[in-house]
Amino acid sequence: MQLWKKNFLVTFVLFVLVVYICLFVMVTVSFRTDLGYLMRRAADSEREITYVLQSMQKLSGGHIATDAGYMAQRYEEAGILLKVRSGDAVFADKIPLQDVPKEKYCILTHDGGKYIYIKDEVMDGAGRMELTYMENIQSFYDLQNRKFIAAAASGIFVSAVVGIMLYAAMKRIYRPVNQIAHELRTPLTGIRGYAQYIMMGNITEEDRFFAAQQIVDSAGTMKDVVDKLLIMGNVREGTLTFVAIDIEVMLEELKHIYPGIELEVSIQSINGEPTLVRCLLENMISNAVNAGGRVKVTAGTEKLCVWNEGMFRVRAENELKPHGYGLAICRDIAGIHRWKLRYSTSEKDGTAAVLIWGREKRTLAPSGEMPYTE
Repeated sequence: MQLWKKNFLVTFVLFVLVVYICLFVMVTVSFRTDLGYLMRRAADSEREITYVLQSMQKLSGGHIATDAGYMAQRYEEAGILLKVRSGDAVFADKIPLQDVPKEKYCILTHDGGKYIYIKDEVMDGAGRMELTYMENIQSFYDLQNRKFIAAAASGIFVSAVVGIMLYAAMKRIYRPVNQIAHELRTPLTGIRGYAQYIMMGNITEEDRFFAAQQIVDSAGTMKDVVDKLLIMGNVREGTLTFVAIDIEVMLEELKHIYPGIELEVSIQSINGEPTLVRCLLENMISNAVNAGGRVKVTAGTEKLCVWNEGMFRVRAENELKPHGYGLAICRDIAGIHRWKLRYSTSEKDGTAAVLIWGREKRTLAPSGEMPYTE
């Protein structure tokens, strides 16, 4: 497994743990707060019932049993079970418990439901009155279970969305690293191989010169890789100063590096950062030359087109999966100048890389050889 994927998995697992810990804490705090409110409300209700029974004991005389039984019946319909006892007399008993809890205030389970259990004793004129209170709160627990399921589902959704975004971001971050490592591996292998060849001895001066030249060329390749990496960093993080650039002179200089290209320039200057614009044009021309065949560069007031008659790997580049990192640099440089960079390719018309730096009026490459896609 690649290192960035391992880092992604570790980061994602930690994120999921943090999300679910936060959700668990939130649901737990909400549950305890709501349960505390129910317990306080039940205690208030129990005290009100006790007060009413005391009043009934004083006022009704011998009818307390009938009144207490009627009250217990009405409360049972509301989900509250009562047991009223005064001395040895039981006035109402709606609580079918075999094992009476020792606690005077607790949550118990009865017939698969949750109840608040309160046992209270008060003294009145006739003696001691005992009231047992049970309120059904199973609906509250059902609601909490639904909240827990909803929180779990929310955690899955948030984790999935963030996981996808994190995966894409880390893949995008680490892709240039992998590409640069690949680009550096080739010249480093050459330098090491030719250095070992020189160390072997018993080679002619001509072979020694050839090996040294290969080492110098490989080191130059590595320098180009590092320079382009630094350019990419400056594009993304640095502050740039745009000046007028003589585009005709710049293209003529590039023609000395790539003598086989054809130039057709009808614009004198453009505004941009000279080093970055040169890097952009050199990458575009280098890609076309490496693809083989005839290469023509046309620059006008609206756009610059680098065309070659070969089949370049544009499909992979349009999908942002190029070989190397040249396209990423080109897109970044074009973006910071607020230009557009587009590619098109066909077996019949060849390949065109079009850099649009002005308002576009046509859908053909400046030379007219081939159309390009938007």
